[in-house]
Amino acid sequence: MTATVRLYGSGNRIELPKTSSFVGHITVRGRGNRILIGENCRIAGELLIKGSNQTISIGEGTTFESVYIVCLERCDVTIGRWCMFSRGIEVRTSDAHSLIRKRDGQRLNVAASVAIGDHVWVGVGALISKGAVIPDDCVVGAKSFVNKAFSETGILLAGTPATIVKRDITWNRSRKRLFSKDEMEEWRGVEPDREN
Repeated sequence: MTATVRLYGSGNRIELPKTSSFVGHITVRGRGNRILIGENCRIAGELLIKGSNQTISIGEGTTFESVYIVCLERCDVTIGRWCMFSRGIEVRTSDAHSLIRKRDGQRLNVAASVAIGDHVWVGVGALISKGAVIPDDCVVGAKSFVNKAFSETGILLAGTPATIVKRDITWNRSRKRLFSKDEMEEWRGVEPDREN
């Protein structure tokens, strides 16, 4: 697989360090937009920015199997460090069209930035919509629709729309029956406790 990059406009910037890889398509239309990918990332998907002065930021050590990010209407998408996104996931700051209240012409589906913390696992087919906030150390269940801001860390979100279905959780990329406290916290960069 390869990557295609299409830049239309001026002052747009893409940062992809040598330790990271990207496969898929990047399209930027506008001025002063940025796509910032951290060290040691493995990203596959499509990144689309239309407009001006918007940023898609992906933190160190994050992986995407297949993610479509749409950044519109002067909003940003921020994804933290050490996240793991499965396949068929969509993250968007806008519905791309207007839902209008007839009696006064007011738009009802206003665009908003999306913020995803560090160490977030997003399951297959999830949709993360405008205004969503997912704190550090959370899990989003497969096929879930996240459309609001959450503030509690260590939660499992699932459903359409997503709600908290479990608290006091964390996750790890490896599969085994039992994890030590150090293993559960290793994503934070904490030195292992040598006495245990």
